[in-house]
Amino acid sequence: MKHSFKERFAYWFDTQMSNGSIGLIKFLAVVSVFAIMLITVLLVAFGYSEAEVLGLDVFWDSFATVINAWLPFYEDGGGELGYLIIMSCAGLIGLLITSVLIGIISNAIEEHIDGLKDGKSMVLEKDHIVILGFIPGEYTLIKQVVLAASDKKRTIVIGSEVSSEEMRDAVSENVDIPKNIKMIYRTIDIFDPTSLEKCSLATSRHILINPMDDKKTVKVLLAVSLLINSTDNENVKVSALVSKNEHRFPDTIAAKHNVTTIQMRNAIARMIALSCTQTGLSDAFREVFSFDGNEFYSTEIEGTAGITFGALSYRLDKAVPIGIIREGKVNLNPGKDYMIEEGDKIIVFAEEREAATLTDAKFTEMPRKKYHSSEPDRKVAIIGYNSSFELVYRELASDVAEVVVAGIQEEKKSTITKIASKYENRKLTVFDEDIDDAEHMTELAKKVNHIVLLSDYSLDEEDADIQSIFRILSLRDIRLKYDLGYNITAEMCKKANLNLIREEEHMDYVVASNMSSLFLAQLSENYELNDLFKEILSNRGNELYLKRAKDYGYYGMYTTQQLRNFALANKCIFLGYMKAGSYESFFNPGLMDEVRLGEEDSLIVLAEN
Repeated sequence: MKHSFKERFAYWFDTQMSNGSIGLIKFLAVVSVFAIMLITVLLVAFGYSEAEVLGLDVFWDSFATVINAWLPFYEDGGGELGYLIIMSCAGLIGLLITSVLIGIISNAIEEHIDGLKDGKSMVLEKDHIVILGFIPGEYTLIKQVVLAASDKKRTIVIGSEVSSEEMRDAVSENVDIPKNIKMIYRTIDIFDPTSLEKCSLATSRHILINPMDDKKTVKVLLAVSLLINSTDNENVKVSALVSKNEHRFPDTIAAKHNVTTIQMRNAIARMIALSCTQTGLSDAFREVFSFDGNEFYSTEIEGTAGITFGALSYRLDKAVPIGIIREGKVNLNPGKDYMIEEGDKIIVFAEEREAATLTDAKFTEMPRKKYHSSEPDRKVAIIGYNSSFELVYRELASDVAEVVVAGIQEEKKSTITKIASKYENRKLTVFDEDIDDAEHMTELAKKVNHIVLLSDYSLDEEDADIQSIFRILSLRDIRLKYDLGYNITAEMCKKANLNLIREEEHMDYVVASNMSSLFLAQLSENYELNDLFKEILSNRGNELYLKRAKDYGYYGMYTTQQLRNFALANKCIFLGYMKAGSYESFFNPGLMDEVRLGEEDSLIVLAEN
């Protein structure tokens, strides 16, 4: 099949145009040369040049006219009309070519500037922190990484499919970035190893994957691992959080690529279970894991070799000793008789890594007040059902005598009954009424001491949070209207949605995105304590608890030194205390500071149970 000249020309023209600015400039150059040659030939042909052949002077006049878009004066060319017409056409052609050329160059410059705004160039930093994934409205991870840097110079690179300009504007409006922090934004495909290279992962110190759904997290982990493995860089650390245990990286692969994946949904479930009967515990969790105040550090303290952990506890000021690192292994809450050896690192809870001071203080035993029994067996209502239900049910305090389950679908009842059958010391009651009906919700609220709201994982995160918000508002209204004393523990998906409802007493919020970001930020700054964070977030070993002063005979006036030793005698680490009613927490008080504890005040401790 033969193509016409028109079709071939159209095809050639389209091909040139598809080459972008370079193609357009080439096309204009061809048109300009053709126009100059045509004008030159016409001038000679019509006798407006004294040259017998195409002279250089005629060519130059034609070139200058076209390039400068110059229109002739009437006297030029002896006032000949033909000369004026030819040169006027040359000037108009030049005007058109010049205008198009200026437009092409202007557009090319604008595209290049837009490209710079999008951050398309390679990052040339070293020892920087890379955050992959950006979620508008969720800034906890960025805030915590900034706080973790303190006054140290630090570069943070954020890579996401979101445009760099949009990320830059959002972060600058919502996060206070100090002068020692350098922020770099790159618009990339976080699932593509080639695109990830722009963030210079191989020269970074730590790669954090912003909390997202498991499928996306695993895909990013695979892309990151593939890229790092190709560079043979063993120093880069990678941290991510997944919801389901089956989505964790196998240990051998994780060790090879320095990948840490924490199964977050289980950790959230434990926090919910522990917080529901220990009001204020979720706030304690947030304060312990945030960088706004005291944090966990590993440090070497001169003069500790040869003394026991108990002696260290009553002698260390400005820091709470919570464990030992020996030959790379974390030993949390090792016991008061544990002997510290040369080369051991001390894990402390303090405001600064170097804050700990070993004193010559002596310990004087003081008697505790009389032990009080705990309150009568409690009744807990769990509203909603998700994959964390069994873990929440199992982790509830031992004095929870009955659990009332409400707001569940018919097909889940047999599953819940089967779960409850494993725990014969706890009664299970299924509340069949519509829990979102005000009358039925009031009926349930009057029966229980504590209420847990589980997020519906089958819904979109926004929809799940809105459902929880409406239930929270209804339960608050019922509590106020009938002067009830139950506390509420609510699971939320997004920190941004928590801002829509006012925080108040008798309320614990466990926000998945917020807590996830806190843990990731801790790993970015204290990767050596990876095993510590895993232990605190698991149901094995030590966890964070509130111990009521009256239940353990600690109420009255005591020094911090005495409280530390009382706690250690009960296999606990004393981190601080929480005042009843206000739920205000005080962490790491001075070693010899006097603390007055009321009977309902609580000690914040790390303990195995």
